[in-house]
Amino acid sequence: MTLVDEESKDRHQSLGLGSGVRAANVVRRSLHREDDKVVDGNDGNSPASVGTTDRYWDRLALVAVGDERRRRTLERSRLFDQEAERYDRCRPRYPDVVIDELLGPEPSGLEVLDVGCGTGIAARPIAERGAKVLGVELAPRMAEIAHRHGIDVEIGAFEDWDAAGRSFDRVTSAQAWHWLDMPAATAKAASILRPNGSLGLIWSGGAHPDDLADALEDVYSTVVPSGTHRLFRGYGANRSTDVRAGLTGVVDAITGAPDFGAVTERWFPWTQRYQRDEWLELLLSYSEYAALEPNLRHRLLDAVATTIDDHGGSFLMDFETVLITAKRLG
Repeated sequence: MTLVDEESKDRHQSLGLGSGVRAANVVRRSLHREDDKVVDGNDGNSPASVGTTDRYWDRLALVAVGDERRRRTLERSRLFDQEAERYDRCRPRYPDVVIDELLGPEPSGLEVLDVGCGTGIAARPIAERGAKVLGVELAPRMAEIAHRHGIDVEIGAFEDWDAAGRSFDRVTSAQAWHWLDMPAATAKAASILRPNGSLGLIWSGGAHPDDLADALEDVYSTVVPSGTHRLFRGYGANRSTDVRAGLTGVVDAITGAPDFGAVTERWFPWTQRYQRDEWLELLLSYSEYAALEPNLRHRLLDAVATTIDDHGGSFLMDFETVLITAKRLG
């Protein structure tokens, strides 16, 4: 599971509900055109309307001028945002045991900040266990979907986000922490965690059966020109031997933060069967595939579809989900 690559590191600002406001009574929010803050509004404008989000991304691009890393990652995050509905529909969920381990035996009433919450795929089961969840998410369309599912969200890059004096029992991030400046994000997490609170980071990785992985490797090497950005064949991995790779930087950043105790790392195996079309739709939720030239993307997906058909039309993917945790020293 390679965490830091061409699809790495972004997320900017606030769609949030006031504390204690129930989802059914939410006032619609809209992005303020001058400063990107989310303000209360009764005009019915969606924060994720096309015109509003286009202006939002254009302003962020202006801020990123001269910063190649930020420019590149903003481009990828914008692609993610354009596929927000597909992302929410087809990205795999997390095993219940992972969420239970993350929250501990008494989840009710815990205050949780979910960083890079996306459409709320991890935030929702956290909230269902009685925790109070606030998300931080750069992409407005993603945040809008999480908001529709009852998750309070503030739109912003976590490194720049203002906690406004708030503190939390858990800071979590699922499939997103690698988008961030990890040392800066880790230090910020420590600064807003209560004593004995914990940082909990989740990633899932999945690989095709070896025979299908071999065939797909041939497809990608034939169809994709050399020099093209990295394209995962599986879910954050190319082969079963890759699934646990790429975590060193995450662990090093936590170990280097003086306010955290020992790092724990637990892995949870599970499986999911994909039909051909389900897998193709999942691939289209990746920014790396959205970034391909359209004709190349069509040729590649056609070849992937044919290869899956040649292997029976479906496959069982072996997943592993890792939970990395560290306690805030009191």
